Parts: sequence; C-alpha cells; structure tokens
Amino acid sequence: MKAKELLKNSIERLDRAGIDGSRFIVRLLFRELLSLSDSEIIIGTTEIPVRLCLSMDCAIDRLIDGEPLDYVIGRRNFLGVRLKVNTSVLIPRPETEELAQMVIDRERGSTVFADVATGSGAIACALASHLSHSHVLASDLSLAALEVAMENAAGNGLNNISFYHGNNLAALENSLEEIEVIISNPPYIKTSMLKSLDRQVAGYEPILALDGGSDGLDFYRDFFELLPEGKRVYLEIAEYSVEGLSDLAASLKGYEYSFEKDFYGSYRFMLLRPAADH
Repeated sequence: MKAKELLKNSIERLDRAGIDGSRFIVRLLFRELLSLSDSEIIIGTTEIPVRLCLSMDCAIDRLIDGEPLDYVIGRRNFLGVRLKVNTSVLIPRPETEELAQMVIDRERGSTVFADVATGSGAIACALASHLSHSHVLASDLSLAALEVAMENAAGNGLNNISFYHGNNLAALENSLEEIEVIISNPPYIKTSMLKSLDRQVAGYEPILALDGGSDGLDFYRDFFELLPEGKRVYLEIAEYSVEGLSDLAASLKGYEYSFEKDFYGSYRFMLLRPAADH
C-alpha cells in the first residue's frame, strides 16, 4: 500500500471514532512507527510493507480503544532525553518537565541528587544528561518501573545514575547523608478522585503512581518523617494539597518552605530549604 493511501485510511478511521487532531496524530505515527520523513509523508509514494501496514492498523485500534498516544508510540521526549514509556510508568507531564528544569537551572553547583519515585526515570535522566558532572540516585517501589527507568538510562548512554528498589526515602537510607538535592513527583491524587480521572489515565496509567491516599498526602507524610536535615527539596504537588502540606511541614526541624506556581498559574511545586540557607 502507498503511504498516501494508508495515511488517508488512518485519518478517516480516527475521524469516524471522533478523535480530535487525527492528521497530527497519524503524521506522528508515520514518523515514529514507519520511520518516514515529513517529505516522504507529503509525497506519499513510498510503498509501505504489509507488516508495517498491520502495525499502523493495530496502533489505530489502540487509539480508538482509548489508549494514550505515548503508550501506542512507546516513546516520549523529556527535556532532550528520549524515554521509553509503557503502562508500568506514568507518561511524563509538562509540569514535571518544569520541575526538572527548575532543578537543572538552580542546582548547577550541586553534585549528588536523588529522584524518589522515579517511574520512567524522566527526572533522573534529565538531571544526569544536563548536569553531567552529577551522580543521581533513583528509586521506586515498582520493580517494573525501575526496569523501564534503567532501560532509559542505558538507552541515553547515561552512566551517572544508580537505581534502588524500595518505598519512599527508605530506599535510600544508606545514602541519605551524601545526597544534596532531593526531587520527587510522587503519587498525590486523592483516592476519591481517581474514578473521575480521564479514561486514558485511569484505564492505562499505573494506579500505584497516582493514588496519594484519602487526602493525597500519604507519600509526603512518610517523606517528611524520614527527611534528614540539610537537604534542598523539590516536590511536585496538587494545588489542593497546599494547606495540608503546610501543616505537615510546620513540624519539620531546620527547614523553611515555599510554594511555586507552574506555567498554568497553579501551585504545583513545594520547595524546602535548610532554615539557614538563604
């Protein structure tokens, strides 16, 4: 089948299913799954082998069923790092890119970082890539997620990341003293809100990485209990958790904290600093 015919058929299938942005989606699939250039897509005369036509049909079926585009493609770009993603890990969000960029910009003089609840390894890989002098310790409770994260580190040629299996800061208890900066995008959605999530999220992304407990604060509660003094901390949060997090942080010794807004104007980040660190 010629590329132009497959393109037309694929767009029509997505249109009939009521999926917005069909042309953009199909062109992206052509680039990622068929390895066609933009010019080859426009000219449309390339003969597509049967096996690749079947791969495209399968991809369209998955999209129609509601599977997120990033899982269908199996890859995601994150601050210049090419990530493998599957249903064992969350699809990295723009807000998490903001968090990672914030750390890269503000902590260029730091050497040892920790990415707690690393998931796909997006934050860890971005830090290790942009701050090549650094060493990053990445941990997760999910072994399946750690496997993906390790693949992503290897796939991007990053040798300055160490991986640990375990829950929260306990996974890094033997290395906490050397760590200077701790970053985390943890599960923070209230359990009661999970059922209202978009089908693409609730039906495919790992609940372990989403469910923050009845008040959304389970991870942070344990994190603050184990947090030693003297660290600089960057956390992704939900805006509705600001008051609860303030109450939790009030009992921390030796820390001052602040909240910062994301690109969309929502409070999305909590920063902690040693009280004497100005």
